[in-house]
Amino acid sequence: MMIIQYRMFLIVLISWVITGCATSVSPSREYLLMDADLQKAHVQPTKEASVQLMPIVVANYLAGNEIVLVTSQGEVHRSQNNLWAESLSPQLTRLTQQRLEKTLPDITWFGGQRLPSYAIALLNIEVDDFYADLDGMIHISGRWQTISAAGELSLSNTFYVTGELQSDGYSTMVQALSASWFNQVIDPMSKEIAKSLNK
Repeated sequence: MMIIQYRMFLIVLISWVITGCATSVSPSREYLLMDADLQKAHVQPTKEASVQLMPIVVANYLAGNEIVLVTSQGEVHRSQNNLWAESLSPQLTRLTQQRLEKTLPDITWFGGQRLPSYAIALLNIEVDDFYADLDGMIHISGRWQTISAAGELSLSNTFYVTGELQSDGYSTMVQALSASWFNQVIDPMSKEIAKSLNK
């Protein structure tokens, strides 16, 4: 009796393993934001200054690795097979610093823990929206502030960008979000910072 039960257990176990191996798992795709126009970015001359770019803060619903789609009713759809290769906050922070170093080269930019011993100005950026909707539109919104070395608010502004996707697909969406972030959020911010420093 024990032998029969043991054999039945083995048959069930082998069947389960074979079924599990035969089930197709669709491969996931991972994406990174890219600053395609970095080398063509327009330089803004300024007085020399030192600024620390604080880690960019994203809304909690954007903090995972899943690429997010949001309906006009506010329903959030997280893709299981189309993912960020790196979560959004560190991607945005790293690439934004690269763009700021290119467009505002007279400013010494500090990021992460690399801080000088003296007090420096801070740039804070918060992102509320960074997604596409089901109607083929991208949405980027949030706010930014610069704080002087003395701890006073120097500049403050909000951003809200929308744009229509030219074709379907996550790759198109990622490219559109990247281009809009740099060309319609960071570049106008750079101009405001340059104007403020040159007064």
